[in-house]
Amino acid sequence: MKKLFFIAVAALAMGACSKVQTVDIQKEINFEVANSLQTKATGSVYNNGAFGTYAWFNNTDEFMVNEQVDLNAGTWKTIDHTFYWPKTGSISFISYSPFEGTSNTVGTTPVVTKDKITYTSVTVGTTDLMYADRATCSSNVNEVTDNDDAAAESGYSGVPTVFRHALAKLSFKVAANFIEWDDATTGSHTEWEITLNSFKIGGFNTKGDLELNLNADGKSWDKPVTTVGSTDYYVWNNTDGATTDQELVSAPVVLTTIPQDLASATGYVLPQILSAGVQTVKIDANIKTTLSNGKVINEPFVKTINISDISTLKAWQINENIVYTIKFKPTAKADGASGLDDSPEDVIITFDPAVADWTTVETNATIQL
Repeated sequence: MKKLFFIAVAALAMGACSKVQTVDIQKEINFEVANSLQTKATGSVYNNGAFGTYAWFNNTDEFMVNEQVDLNAGTWKTIDHTFYWPKTGSISFISYSPFEGTSNTVGTTPVVTKDKITYTSVTVGTTDLMYADRATCSSNVNEVTDNDDAAAESGYSGVPTVFRHALAKLSFKVAANFIEWDDATTGSHTEWEITLNSFKIGGFNTKGDLELNLNADGKSWDKPVTTVGSTDYYVWNNTDGATTDQELVSAPVVLTTIPQDLASATGYVLPQILSAGVQTVKIDANIKTTLSNGKVINEPFVKTINISDISTLKAWQINENIVYTIKFKPTAKADGASGLDDSPEDVIITFDPAVADWTTVETNATIQL
């Protein structure tokens, strides 16, 4: 039985490359996406369509130049040219997704060399840009016969190609801190109904550069570091542009104390540092308060808030799925004032009575007798 090489594509950890014994026939390099997670792979099965692959023989001679790999009759393989494993030496593979350009021609996004992956002036939209750890494989090391299970030894049944996301994802959940309260002193009951009419996000940087350099381990990539204060963040460089506002509320949402998902942000976001006055949330809500005496008041709430102020998160970083859970307090102290965060107890209306001093008025009067 002819032994084939294939590829397991997952979102995280990378395993060793599988080997087969050297025989007289040449073995075609084929790729096969795993139907389920392998023993040494965790994450998601690859499903991002055709991807591009570069390869070097003995890490020196060009072997593949931006070859398109796609699913063909149930097997993932290069679709424009056929490649075979050499009898000696090794091949180093670098892949990216989705495929750009044409096979045997350097792609436009990204530019790949044997030690660097470069994205230049990329405008972020709905495309999930991914890059893979470098995999170096030999065809004649650690003999494995046709009856042996190569996957059981390595966790993969072929060249391991582990993709990572070059961008970030963003989503929001909303909830109310509380929607009713009983005053322990008086036993009175108050209710709040918070309706979110609009929740717009915008002002994100949408264009930037990314340069990944091969790590000393020979497989992973060093991401660019931007230091803010004393903390390092892995974000894109030379960022600019700004998104228009995206509305995440399709119909009014009545908040409960259980977080609810808003509509997903469109596409992907550029990994970037969060700055005051740049990335914002615009909120339009209504607060209906049913007082303990049966009276009802309605208050509009319209405000623009810096995303950098709503949590301790100071950046959206490469390969992160950021989920904000935002809780609304229907009544609270003024911004910056200290007090309880999860109850209205510190903002109950109280009175501070005092009596103003008498005003003494002296006057003289004369009575004529």
